[in-house]
Amino acid sequence: MKFHWFRFSVSTLLLACFLSSFAVQTGYAEEASLAPPPASRLLPADTLAYLRIRDVDDLKEGFQRSSLGQMFDDPAMQPFVSDTYEVMKQTFTELASELGLTLPELLAIPRGQVAAALLQGVPDDTDTNSEAENDDELTDDQIRRRLQRRQRQLNSFAGVFMIDTGNDFQSADTMFELLDQVGKLAERDNSIKQTEKIGDHELIRWVRSRGRTSKLEWFHRDGMFVIGIGNQSAAEVLRRWNATDAPKNRKEAATQSAEDDVLTVGRLSGNADFAAVMTRCVGAEAETPQITFFVNPYAIAQRIIRRSSSSFFIMPIVEDLGISKIRGIGGSVFRGGELIESIIHLHVVIDAPRDGLFGVVRPQDVAPSPPSWIPAKLMSYSTAKWDIATSLDNLTKVVDRFAGEGGFNRFTEDRIQSRFDISLREDLIPNLTGRYVSMKRYQEPANWNSAARLDALQVTDPAKIETLIERVKAKLPPGELTTKKIAGTKVHFIKSRPRPNRELPETIRRPERSVFLLDDYLILANSREIVDAILEAHSGTADGLAMDSDFALLASEVGAKLGSEKPFYFEFSRDAENYRVLYEMAASPKSARLIQERAEQNEKLAGFAELLQSNQLPPFDDLRRYFNVSGIFGYNEPGGLHFGIMSLRPLE
Repeated sequence: MKFHWFRFSVSTLLLACFLSSFAVQTGYAEEASLAPPPASRLLPADTLAYLRIRDVDDLKEGFQRSSLGQMFDDPAMQPFVSDTYEVMKQTFTELASELGLTLPELLAIPRGQVAAALLQGVPDDTDTNSEAENDDELTDDQIRRRLQRRQRQLNSFAGVFMIDTGNDFQSADTMFELLDQVGKLAERDNSIKQTEKIGDHELIRWVRSRGRTSKLEWFHRDGMFVIGIGNQSAAEVLRRWNATDAPKNRKEAATQSAEDDVLTVGRLSGNADFAAVMTRCVGAEAETPQITFFVNPYAIAQRIIRRSSSSFFIMPIVEDLGISKIRGIGGSVFRGGELIESIIHLHVVIDAPRDGLFGVVRPQDVAPSPPSWIPAKLMSYSTAKWDIATSLDNLTKVVDRFAGEGGFNRFTEDRIQSRFDISLREDLIPNLTGRYVSMKRYQEPANWNSAARLDALQVTDPAKIETLIERVKAKLPPGELTTKKIAGTKVHFIKSRPRPNRELPETIRRPERSVFLLDDYLILANSREIVDAILEAHSGTADGLAMDSDFALLASEVGAKLGSEKPFYFEFSRDAENYRVLYEMAASPKSARLIQERAEQNEKLAGFAELLQSNQLPPFDDLRRYFNVSGIFGYNEPGGLHFGIMSLRPLE
């Protein structure tokens, strides 16, 4: 089959890269002593996307100490965890047998650094030279197709995978065996093996004997395997690696100095946008993060669009939207603190001024403290603040740019005005402070939509908002809004409109939507239970989140991370409640029956269906001690936006 060996090698290498993260959970990582250069020093400055695990062993230890790791290690969970692993082994049996390796052998490969990168492809000059012949004999259609093909080549992609086996000879032998199997598949697909000496190291390359397909190449040095998909992908990594070596003599020193301008200076580690991200994400922790990542979304979109014959039409739209202002998105993951179990940093580098689509990005400082009516018993609470009026004005400009003058008003303002006799710009927006509040609460039984939710907007004049609600009610058919007084508060319930001839499955909660005013907030809820909960907290008959000790602890830790920065977004979550929904769904007989029904059409699901039926999971309350609370914060700065996700370690 055409490209069979290439597709198979790609999936195999992706699996090998994935081995590191799965090895963390299954315990197949051991110590490694070799330390090749960090991947960022071996990749080009114009790398499109990058992910690096600094050390699989370190990541494994962090996971074992995490809430999930300790829960999986609980004696009551061991039968289920062991059986799950066996089912996964059976699922991968077909792939593993084709490779000649077992799943445990594949999982045991990574020992140290693991990295993956998406690169800009390097066109193959041999293809260009072969096409240059007999141009005069080509038809216009053939020339057009050739130009399109060349455009795709110039904007192609390449991939690099780095897997460190350290000084473990067994892991290295397994990796050699894996690559040998890929080579045999390449030979069966009429590909030719080539070798090239770069410095003191040999590069293996598989090239299609006909056509212009991408090439697979790899080398092994200092315990690390580097596999490249695409012309010169692994070769360039090896040249950069060689450039980091100390010169052996004056002649080599002169040669290396000449190469430094191209290789050393042109590394990802020297990219200003990459450095801007890593400074805020890696330097944010006292210890080195286990995972770092970076993406240049605009450069990726650029190459994808330019491969299309419609690029001349699409690119101006992308430029007008201001997408080019995204210089990079990246972050880091750290596990293993004494109080903070894990923290993830995410930074977005945005060029100033923020116009186009980024003119809508207008965050403002917000106080993390919840309103008094937010109850302590919940899954999550979040708040944010935005300059809504300015964002709306800039969004109007963007929409009008493509839909014509007045386009945004035709889609929003005019429709609302004609339907409810309300002006979005004059009646609603001026009456909003810009603060938004949201909360979720688990509503039994465990279903896909068990998280009952409310959203609230703070207003400056509640009386005017109540008048707007009454005006809307007057415009609706009778019975669309039913008003009830609950604990002294007028709650307007919205009539449910089920789809004709369609009953909701038993795994879906039937929402009860309502809208009402509470203090200076306009609230929209999708559950009667959550309405009762916030009204109880408001009256003081139930504990409020503002006085909760868990909330106070998390807010204190987030404040320490923020330092002098002021957040525009803050979120508090009870991890136990969030995991409880997924856990009880998995343990539910309803879920087991549904998976069993799907398994009749999909053999791969049969093992998991049997797993859920044969294993009696312990009650979730027995595992609650493994979880604490977590939070998210976001702040604005002149050069971009920064977000952090923090989890606190369970208290002993």
